[in-house]
Amino acid sequence: MKKTLTLLAVLFTTLTFAQVGMNSQYFPGGQVGFVSVKSPNYPGGKYTKYSSGAGFPILMIDRLASRWYLNGDMSALYYAATQTNKANDNRLKISKAEGAYCNGRVGYVGGNGDQFRIGGYLGFGWSTSNLDSIIKPFGQKAYINWGLGLIAYKKFGKFRTMGKIGYEIYTKKNYIYRGHGLYFEGTIGYSFYQKYGLSIMPCFYSKGISFYPEVNGATATAPADAKVKSFVLKFGLARFF
Repeated sequence: MKKTLTLLAVLFTTLTFAQVGMNSQYFPGGQVGFVSVKSPNYPGGKYTKYSSGAGFPILMIDRLASRWYLNGDMSALYYAATQTNKANDNRLKISKAEGAYCNGRVGYVGGNGDQFRIGGYLGFGWSTSNLDSIIKPFGQKAYINWGLGLIAYKKFGKFRTMGKIGYEIYTKKNYIYRGHGLYFEGTIGYSFYQKYGLSIMPCFYSKGISFYPEVNGATATAPADAKVKSFVLKFGLARFF
């Protein structure tokens, strides 16, 4: 009996120790920020530079518990399906969809329990960027993204923090000639009530993409270059372990 109780106590302690971390739920959540696209050699010079506000609604879960890091992101799905910018005088009416249609990350961290942990992760999914100043819902073309990154976690009293830096490759036959991107995501979570609180995530994304644009309804034979940059501040609920 004593051995059984001891074993259960050890198991309970292990599980309790393992479940330390933060689950940021941007589901639903929001973001504010901007997206800019520069394409100096776009055919005809039509879309050499344009920008828009970031789409407000996002759908994302960013979770670090035990030793595993998981992320599910569909932040671009809402605006890809429903919304475009409202046009004013002398302004383009373009879709706000930028980012993940459906992306996932899986990683593993090591370190000192709830105080500090660091590790890496792999990512794969489908993303979109409005490289042609598209105005139709679901008019954006999706491309495959895959890559890797580093993640670090640190606790400061009621504050929990995470930082992620990653590198991605973009591919899509007959659309993306070549592409790559670098991004940074920082998360700050604060506990307001017991194990519940708010999460804020400042993010910066930079993409360099050579793609085949559509000109007069036909796909161009020569690729155009585009630089896509976005800075957003995401916010949502959080649960701490």
